[in-house]
Amino acid sequence: MREQLRWENEALRAEVATLRAENEQLKRSLALKSEDEQWRVQRQGLVEAELSHLVRLRVASQRLHETLNPGELMDILQDLIVNLVGSEMLGIFELEPAGQALVLRASMGIDAERFRRLPLGEDPIGQAARTGSPWLADLREDVSEQARREGPRACVPLRLGSHVLGMMVLFGLLPHKPRLVQEDRELLELLGAEGARALYCARGISAGTPS
Repeated sequence: MREQLRWENEALRAEVATLRAENEQLKRSLALKSEDEQWRVQRQGLVEAELSHLVRLRVASQRLHETLNPGELMDILQDLIVNLVGSEMLGIFELEPAGQALVLRASMGIDAERFRRLPLGEDPIGQAARTGSPWLADLREDVSEQARREGPRACVPLRLGSHVLGMMVLFGLLPHKPRLVQEDRELLELLGAEGARALYCARGISAGTPS
C-alpha cells in the first residue's frame, strides 16, 4: 500500500512539473506574440510617420515652384510655414543688396512696423543670416528656457549655394505644437533651399533678365 501511494505521489509530482513547464512555455509564447504585436504596431506607426513627412516635403517643394512672382512666392512660403510647420507668428525677410540688414516682405502675428528692417546683429537672426546655417532654439542645448520663450524659435536662411537671399523667422508656435523637432528642421531646410531657388528665379523674371 505504501509503495503504491509513494508511486502515485511521484507520478503526481511528475505530472505537476510537466504542467508547470507547459505553463511557462505558454507564458513565453504569449509574451513573444505580444512583443511581436507591439513591434508590428510600432513599426507601422514609424512607417506612417515617415510617409507623412515625405508627403509634406513633396507638397512644399511643388508649391514653391507654382509662381514666378516674388510677392506670391512670399505668400506661399508663409502658408507652408503655417500649415506644415505650425507657426502663426513669423516673418519672411529679404537680405538687402549690401548684406547689412533684412527687409520684411511677409509676416503674420508680429508687429510688422517693428520688424520692417532688421540690421544684422549678434542675435540668432544675425548669426543665421551671416553663417547661412539654420538656428532652431528647441534643438539647441545652449538656449535657456527664458530665451526660448522670449526669443525667436527658428531662424532659417533662404540660401542658394553659399549665398543668403533672405530669412524665415518663427517667433512662436501654435498651441498644439509645444516644440520643433528634427522633422521640422528638415522641412524648414527644404523650404529655405527651394524657397531661395524660387526667389532667385522670380527676381530674374521680375527684373526682365534670365535666371
